Amino acid sequence: MLQYIPYILLFALATAIIYAWGLWRSMRQKQDLSNMLSAKGIAKVKKALKKNGPLTKKDLEPFVKGLTARQPFSKEQIRVTEPDKFLDSILPYMIHQKMIREERAESKAVYQLNK
Repeated sequence: MLQYIPYILLFALATAIIYAWGLWRSMRQKQDLSNMLSAKGIAKVKKALKKNGPLTKKDLEPFVKGLTARQPFSKEQIRVTEPDKFLDSILPYMIHQKMIREERAESKAVYQLNK
């Protein structure tokens, strides 16, 4: 009987580690999904600007509308439902990171890739 105690303790330890990892993952899931969606949105904006040249925020909205992000092995997903607000969050970041630049043309903000 005493020979089985180490195995029982190892099983309990493994169960506790798996439970803690799952709990940590579920707490961070919203932030991870948001980060994934932002990364996808940035890639879409860069691709649209590369293909079409300088665009306004209004012109960029169709490229990010309906964009989704989902983690593997999870039912949870996040979707862009308001492209104007989504662009309000990623465009300043892209400008700050010097991925794109904002120029004023005829009192409208036009976004263009940095070279």
